[in-house]
Amino acid sequence: MPPSRVRFIGSRELHRALPKVLENLEDPSARCVLTIHNKPKAVLIGAEAFLSILRGASPEDRLLALQLGALVQGLEQASSTGDEQEDEALVAV
Repeated sequence: MPPSRVRFIGSRELHRALPKVLENLEDPSARCVLTIHNKPKAVLIGAEAFLSILRGASPEDRLLALQLGALVQGLEQASSTGDEQEDEALVAV
């Protein structure tokens, strides 16, 4: 299995380095996880990688999906403990 090509990148860094990031995404195995305030918000992949995923996810993509799922679920659980009452109050309005 080749080494992981997943890179976490903040929104400011993405803004500054967009041409370089897009160039790196020409490698079909490259993945960028876009974060805002250290929370994952999106996964950027190149067009070839997207077509490859449509044909069948690779083991690396399945691993990334599991890792992101755990990370996002952990963030949701951490934020939902204090926000549930706020959400209920908003729904009641």
